[in-house]
Formats: sequence, structure tokens, C-alpha cells
Amino acid sequence: MESRYTQTIGILVDSFPKLTPELQKAAKFILNHPEDVGLNSMRKVATQAGVKPATISRLSRALGFEAYEQLRDPFRQRLRKSGPGFATRLQDLQRRGADDGRALYQELRTQELENIARTLSDDQFSVFGETVETLWNSRRVYVLGLRGAYAPAFLFHYAHQLFRDKCQLLDTRAGIFADQLRDINEQDALLVVSFPPYTQLTIDAVDYAAESGVQIIAITDSVLSPAAHAAKHTIVTSNESSSFYHSFIGALAACQTLITLLVAKSGKDSVDIVKEAEKQLSRISAYW
Repeated sequence: MESRYTQTIGILVDSFPKLTPELQKAAKFILNHPEDVGLNSMRKVATQAGVKPATISRLSRALGFEAYEQLRDPFRQRLRKSGPGFATRLQDLQRRGADDGRALYQELRTQELENIARTLSDDQFSVFGETVETLWNSRRVYVLGLRGAYAPAFLFHYAHQLFRDKCQLLDTRAGIFADQLRDINEQDALLVVSFPPYTQLTIDAVDYAAESGVQIIAITDSVLSPAAHAAKHTIVTSNESSSFYHSFIGALAACQTLITLLVAKSGKDSVDIVKEAEKQLSRISAYW
């Protein structure tokens, strides 16, 4: 049985001669860049194809789809089928660590050091500097990282709120995720951490923020990531791992670097905020 993706490609090819020149231009882009269609919004695909978003919408209807999302879905499903394969990787990990685990330990150490080196390479220094300027000048910094990406997002938020009081960590507790985005606007920044398999709610939030004119900073695995499609700054971090699950060491290093550069930029007000935080934590015996 043909997959929905194969069927959709067939419809595109069969319909191509009957399309207008403008629709053909959009169709040709889709045929040549299926991954981009699976990853990106209609507006982004239209920009890449050199047409108006309305053209993509008309093409979707001309091919028999109600809207772009229905056309896009088979392309997204195709990407998802090449998913993480955690069970297979776990079995491979157990096989490789069947002895005393020393070789696996050394392999893991080498890989994680490489992840940090790639993330904090000299080539990325400029994007870190530009990102710090955007964060510093924003009215409020929203931070988003769901599922496995929550850890680096939380680290950034926790450290940031110790010396600046305009940071909000977005989460899904009590079903109020959308409510937290209600007042977000072009004066704000959204720092998003996202890696494949990309969490749908994260990408939805990025799309909403982009439509609101928010300055987006993406910490992700590629400039082609759906989290980066509307980003002002993209910090590419390596998430390769010798374990069965993705590594977040690179993302943690990126967040730690941003915090460090922000602190270096801050002045006396930040020092006063930290002193007050220390007093408050001491009063409630937060530490042993």
C-alpha cells in the first residue's frame, strides 16, 4: 500500500501540467524540498519558494486538500517515521556495554566533550554576543523547553531570575500554557530549547510568538529546525550521544554561557538583586 507521502507526491506530479505558472513554482519547491515542507509553516515555505502565502493556500486547494496543514501532514509524518528509535539504541547500548563498561565510558566522555566544543566554538562567539544583546534589551524574556529540553531551559530561567527580575519560564502545569503567552509582544524575547523529535507544543508556541513579532532565540540542533524557522538568533548545539537518549550537554553549555555573558554585562542593580536573593534564601534556610 502506498504511503500518504507517496500518494501526495503523485498528486503533485500528475497535477503539475494543469497548474498556473505561479502554482507550478510553489509545487516545484515542494517536490524539491519535502523536508522543508514537513518542518515549516505555510508562511516560511512561501518565503523559501519565492511566492505569497496565498499561493501555497491556493495550491493546497487545487490539489484537493482543505488547507495547507492537510497538504503538509504527509510530509510531517514522513519525518516522524525516521524518529528516535530509542528501543533499538538501548539494545545497542546494552550490547556495547556488556563488559565492564570502560570502553563505553570513554566513548561517552569523548562525545560529550565534542558536543561542548562544537557548541562553544569560535565560530559561534558572534551569535552568542548578538543573543546577549537581544536578551538584555528585551522587556521580558520568556523561556521554553518541554520534555527533555526542560532541564536546560530551567537552568537558564533559575540563574537569570537570581540577578534580573524579568524572566518567565513557560510550562504546561494546570493547562495554562496558552495563558502565559497572552501578553507577549515585539518588545519581548523567547528563548526556546528544542531537539528532535520536536515537541509539537513547542513549535506551536514558536509560531505564535513569531506572529506576535517576538524576538526568538533558538537553541537547537540545526538552522533547519522548526524551532529556528523564525528565529532572530540560532545557537546550534550538538546533541549526539553514545547513550540511547539525546545529549543535552551542549544545550546546558549554551545556557550557562548566555547567563555568564549577561552577568558580565549587568551592573550594580544586578548585584543588589543577588544580595537580596541570598538574604531571602538564608532566612528560609534553603541550604543545609
